[in-house]
This record gives sequence, structure tokens and C-alpha cells, in this order.
Amino acid sequence: MYGFVKHRRNRSSAGAVLAAAACALAWGLALGSASPAWAGSDERQGTSGAGELKIPVGPRSTALGGTTVADVYGAEAIYWNPAGLGNLSGTQAYFSHLGYIADMNVNYFALVTKAGNFGSIGFSAKVLDVGDIIVTTEEAPDGTGGIMTPTFTTLGLTYARQFTDKVRFGATAQFVNEKVENAAAKGLAFDFGFQYDTGYNGLIFGFVMKNFGSSMEFTGSDFEFNVPIPDAEPGSTNRTVTTTAAPFEMPSYFQMGVTYDLMRQEQNNFKLLGTFMSNNFTPDEFRGGAEYMYKDQFALRAGYGRRVSSADGDVYNGFSWGAGINVGLGSATKARFDYSNRMVKSFFDDTHEFAIGLAF
Repeated sequence: MYGFVKHRRNRSSAGAVLAAAACALAWGLALGSASPAWAGSDERQGTSGAGELKIPVGPRSTALGGTTVADVYGAEAIYWNPAGLGNLSGTQAYFSHLGYIADMNVNYFALVTKAGNFGSIGFSAKVLDVGDIIVTTEEAPDGTGGIMTPTFTTLGLTYARQFTDKVRFGATAQFVNEKVENAAAKGLAFDFGFQYDTGYNGLIFGFVMKNFGSSMEFTGSDFEFNVPIPDAEPGSTNRTVTTTAAPFEMPSYFQMGVTYDLMRQEQNNFKLLGTFMSNNFTPDEFRGGAEYMYKDQFALRAGYGRRVSSADGDVYNGFSWGAGINVGLGSATKARFDYSNRMVKSFFDDTHEFAIGLAF
């Protein structure tokens, strides 16, 4: 069925040993106690911008704790690892809706297609909707009566190719646009991903570098002020003074992951996934996930992730879960429905994401 890749079933003893060792290592890192020596820099927290780039999209991957760097595929791969588009066949359309914290919403759309021997190409759009915000000032702390609606939009263009039966590579260029009233910031970010399929029992390794790009800076008429000239004669015209905002970097990070089929039968498949995430602006993270699939149609998923430093202020408690179903809509069209839940520590409600994918 659409969306689930059949892996090779080489049962050599060397492959089994390698697979078991790699999977045990990934899960040990993800679920075991982590030494502080691994931690990323706590001192840089809160200094990056464009935080919407790190809001995950794709309920299969979020249900698995974000561990799908190695085996993500199809349109959902654009966010997690663009190399996952390398083995695409045909055309896919994908839409997801995330009910985010603080009553915010994230909508995501992707369209991908196979372009013959050239490879695969894809287009994606992610919009963060923070809702209406009451305008307040020092003179009117309860509101001026005005309403502003900030917009945070990311547009992506992806290229991927499968160079051999084991090696896939992909890259995404993203245009980032943030606008609050009459102030805006624009930037360009790049993702680079790689996947290596060993051919042993679904053992796949994945690597991805995300959000590497230019610095961003807010500019616009909201930074202009009319002020009187000091010691000027009465009746003199005010002057327009323009202030500047400090530039900020994008939240770049690096991930490496592994997936392994612990059990693959004709009707049942159970796989384990693990990921290490090295953040540039927050502590590093270890994550683990597990997925059970029945007849390549029904899926149950669960994941857990933790940061090396516990004093990082993350709103999530580390646990996630979800489910999925694949259905046929005729001989040539297949549909995929996925759901995920990420549990929040306190104050906010848990986040819920729904997605539908169509393959032609």
C-alpha cells in the first residue's frame, strides 16, 4: 500500500548482528540516561529566530518522536529528510493540520512527483497561524482597539535522487517570511539529507542538516518614528528617525538516525527507530520510536525523546503516539490518513495533528 516501503529481506548472520547492534545503540542512547558531556550549548538558548522552522509537521513522524530521519518517505520527507523523496514513484499530494500550543495552528501542504531519470521534485508550504492579537501600548495597556494578525510562512523547493539501490540524497531550499504589522523579516534556509539502506532486515541510516542559511533582520515602517529636533526653534518640523533591529540566526541543527525491522512477516511488521539530534541553540536530544504495522494498512506508533539538559524549559514531556491507515481508492489512487498526539507537561493542552496523503 501507499506510503510503506518494502525493505529487502537479506537474513545473513552478519547483517542481523550489525542490525541488532545498531538498533540497540540507538535505543540505548534514546532511552538511557545521557551524560552532560553530550549536551549542546545552554548559553545560546533563545538567541535564534524563525522558530516556526522547528515546528514539526507530519503525524507519522511526530508520533514516532521525530525518529524517522532514516526511513521517512514521500511528501512527508520534505520536512524530516529530503532524501526520502529519492525512491518516490508517481505523484503525491499531502496536507496536514496541527493544533499547536496556545491556540496556534500550523497548516502544511506538499506536492511531489517523480521526474524520470532526473530525480524527484517537490513543493511545500507551511503557515503558522498565531491568531488575532490585541494591540497594546504603554499609554493603552488594555488595548488600543486595534487587532494585528502576524503571519509566518515558509515555502520550500525540494530535489532528491536515488543514486544506487542503497543511496539517496535530497536538498530543500526554503524561503522564510515573517510579518508583524509593518515590520517584516525574510531569509533563505537550506536542508541537506542522506539515507543509506544496508539491505539487511530494513536497517537504514539517515543524516540531515537543517535550517542552514542567512541571518534575518526585521525592517519596515514600524521602525520609523517622528521626533522633534532637540533645541530646535518653535514650529520646526519633526524629523523621521529609523531604528534598526538586531539580526538573528536560524535554528540550525543536525540529526542522524537509524531504523531496523525487528519483525517482518507477511502480515505483521514491527520496527524500531532511534535518532540523535545535535542542536545549535538548545541542548542535544535523544529519541526513540516504535511502529507496528498490520497488512501494510493499519499502523500504531509511539515515541519518546529527551534532551540532555533537563532545565531547558521544553513544554513537551517527551511522549508521543499515533495511528495511521492506508486505503485504496481504485486501481491507481491510494490514500493515507495519519494522526499523532504529543503530550505537554503543563499549562498548555496536548498537541494534535491530522494528515491526509494521496498517491497517484
